[in-house]
Amino acid sequence: MKKILLGACALVAAMAVSSCGKCEDGACATGNEDTALSQSYGSYVGAMISNDMNNAEEAPSKDKFLAGMQVVLGANGDRETRYGMQVALQMLSEMEQLDQNGIKLNQTEVMNSLREVFKNDSLTRADVEAYANKFHQMYVEAQDAARQARQAEQMAAAEDATDANVAAGQEYVAQLKAEDESIVTLPSGLSVKVIEPGQGAKPAETANVVVNYVGSHINGDVFDHNDNVNFNLQGVVPGFREGLMQLGKGGKAILYIPGKLAYGANGAPQAGIGPNEMLVFNVELVDFE
Repeated sequence: MKKILLGACALVAAMAVSSCGKCEDGACATGNEDTALSQSYGSYVGAMISNDMNNAEEAPSKDKFLAGMQVVLGANGDRETRYGMQVALQMLSEMEQLDQNGIKLNQTEVMNSLREVFKNDSLTRADVEAYANKFHQMYVEAQDAARQARQAEQMAAAEDATDANVAAGQEYVAQLKAEDESIVTLPSGLSVKVIEPGQGAKPAETANVVVNYVGSHINGDVFDHNDNVNFNLQGVVPGFREGLMQLGKGGKAILYIPGKLAYGANGAPQAGIGPNEMLVFNVELVDFE
């Protein structure tokens, strides 16, 4: 709808430019308006806006929209009233932006304070600067308070997510162990189901390894997989390292890595891994040195 309104405004601007020089003092004389053209223009804009509203996902109230237009267009030639409306609309837009940033203003209090100061005919530039400085200081303080409030909300949400992920992981492993006695939980908290133990020695914590793996969430959704990938065990999360150290060459296992041994409280948002989320890895130790 904004594009349509801009289009209508552009049409008005073009008409105004083309008529320059035909009116004096920036305003055309009244009393000789073109009624037919006025009606045609109103029908044209009304049709465009109505069609746009009719096709909107959430249709706005046409009565309220018309009431707002009547306030502006009903001002007729009173430029001062229209100017006041423009300023008020701009202020409202600014207050809505502040509200989106967590700073809420009371419109009634704003208007009451504006009216009281606005009617003071003895204001000086120093007075204006004093009001500006006071507002700026209070605005900065409000910004800081809003930022702290957002951070507190984010921390609380993160803590809730962490608690939920830890509980979900613990419940998941407990249920699996109740159904499969071959799953063993190590002192660190890592749970392992060895499918094939592999042959020979096991890698040290500094070994270079060649691994096939599939990483998934406890709901089964895969977030990563790779074959014949070569890396040093020092470069992976603790649970993954400890799990591979349980296998010989050719060994296969399923690792149930709790969040504290995976990506911790921060998680890995870029990979869709939440805070302290348990991860499941199907691994095969192809080789190591």
